Amino acid sequence: MVVELRDLSSQRPPYRLDEAFYERVRASRDRHRKLDEFVVPAYSGRGFMVERGRTFRVALVEGTQAGDVAFWNADDTKESFASLRTWEMEGYFLKAGTRLWSDVPWFRPMATCTEETVDSARRPDGWHHHLVGSHCSCEQWEMGTGWTGLNSCRVNFLQAIEPFGLKEEDLLDNIDVHTKWRLDPEDGSVHLAARNDGGPGDYIEFYAEMNLLVALSVCPIGGNTRPWSLPGDPPTPSLKTFTTKCAPMIHQVVLHQRNRQFRWIPEALQSAT
Repeated sequence: MVVELRDLSSQRPPYRLDEAFYERVRASRDRHRKLDEFVVPAYSGRGFMVERGRTFRVALVEGTQAGDVAFWNADDTKESFASLRTWEMEGYFLKAGTRLWSDVPWFRPMATCTEETVDSARRPDGWHHHLVGSHCSCEQWEMGTGWTGLNSCRVNFLQAIEPFGLKEEDLLDNIDVHTKWRLDPEDGSVHLAARNDGGPGDYIEFYAEMNLLVALSVCPIGGNTRPWSLPGDPPTPSLKTFTTKCAPMIHQVVLHQRNRQFRWIPEALQSAT
């Protein structure tokens, strides 16, 4: 039996995205000024601060490379990105206009995706930026391979946040960027899909809705074609097909006109403002 899916768009949460504002952000790029840029080496992580009203990018340097990104309110790190709340409000996959939400009791957008250069034309074999999976861990790789001591995004994240006074218990949810996944609508399973389509210069960009502490991990799955890798990528008899090496990623912070701040309020109150 074929079940007709209902259109639930009219039941979306009553918070409207100010699309015109983010279009102005994109249109005014020729007047933006780069404030910071650094490369995060393979098998490592780094944290950085982004002030409210600025944008930041995660870009590919040498070719396809998966990355994990986590967010905290820089003024109160108890507030952090919540993947389930974001899934509830925005869906599984990230695209221009997707807002990244914190959990209750704050429950508000922390950052908004303003642009991405890989998934502008959706491909049938997967989506590159998403919040379907969490970050990988050493325990996960040990369970799958029997090897101990493999690099993981959890190790990289801890390297990124410890200089800011955060600990392992502060590390919760994150988004995955340049990491191609596919969701099976029939059984709900998720699959590590084909090799990433991104190349040098491709990026995903976010607008900071508040002062943010951001952590970036260069994932050891490399270009999304292997479950893990090691520095130097030594070949093993059982892993001959996995040849992708882990590559560095680049981060940029850009200054916008500070008098252009995003306002979001419940739709029911907008008529009164």
